[in-house]
Amino acid sequence: MNPVDGARRSGWCVRCLWLITLGALASCQSDGRKMAPGMFENVLSAMDSVLTGAPRAEDAPPESQTAIAATMTPQAPTAEDKTTVVPLSDAELEAESQHLDGEDLNFGSSDEGIRPPWNSPYEVFGDRYEVKKSSLGYVEVGIASWYGQKFQGRKTSNGEIFDMHLASAAHKSLPIPTMVRVTNLDNGRKIEVRVNDRGPFHDDRIIDLSFAAAKALGFSTQGTAPVVVEAIDAINYPEKAQKQKPASPKIYLQAGAFQSKESARNLKRDIEANLMLQRLNAVVRVLESEFEKDSPLHKVWIGPIQTTRSEAAVTRILVQMGLAKPVKVLAN
Repeated sequence: MNPVDGARRSGWCVRCLWLITLGALASCQSDGRKMAPGMFENVLSAMDSVLTGAPRAEDAPPESQTAIAATMTPQAPTAEDKTTVVPLSDAELEAESQHLDGEDLNFGSSDEGIRPPWNSPYEVFGDRYEVKKSSLGYVEVGIASWYGQKFQGRKTSNGEIFDMHLASAAHKSLPIPTMVRVTNLDNGRKIEVRVNDRGPFHDDRIIDLSFAAAKALGFSTQGTAPVVVEAIDAINYPEKAQKQKPASPKIYLQAGAFQSKESARNLKRDIEANLMLQRLNAVVRVLESEFEKDSPLHKVWIGPIQTTRSEAAVTRILVQMGLAKPVKVLAN
């Protein structure tokens, strides 16, 4: 018998055996002798693999099954997948402010239990501070500083654990918690943060931001920056805010910047005098920006200005004084 005839006869024999097997299985089903669940399907699958020559997954060698299981099993994140915290630069380490913790704050009366201690009057180094009953309509312009690594992992005034990589803020008089929008007047960047701590206890600063917030505002390598701080009434008092008309953006104009604080103050007085002659009511202030260590710039800011008409009038006065067109920043 030649090899070809032998292979053909072998194939026919295999098919005949399968047909006999299927007949026996079918008779088992028909006369009440039940097969185990799934046995019939497994026999069909095995027969199909033999006839087609394709191996089944369960017949694969152990190493192949391991590879299949590996592709289906969720893998734990590797070190490369995890977010790494970048250490602070030397400039940022030098720019960080010194922040006080709860041990330095002496909270007074808690208003007979109506308000939590951190919203009650308190003392720091003998100075007494009052906390506002409400933040509704609060807007303030001044200097912001930031704190981070030196305070990392310690408790804020309301007992939360401080995380320098999350956006938060400390304020001397706003109720805790209060959501505020902070605008950097140097570059117009904005961020919304929640007040959960007390500070900064410097006469020329109005808010102390976390490192993450300062970085988002673009002044983490500086010690301070001029900012506008506004309480977000729509979040803090949603019921009352619905009854109010949406506030239009407030305009701030930078009229000049000087290394000499005295020169900035002189320009401030000149602008105030010219505004008074034109019967224009606008606040003029000198704010400090620390672009480089030990060489701050003293900037003259006008605002908030409520309307574009008033903005045009103020700009015209500044140009008549021989000054360049002012830098404009919108807040809110």
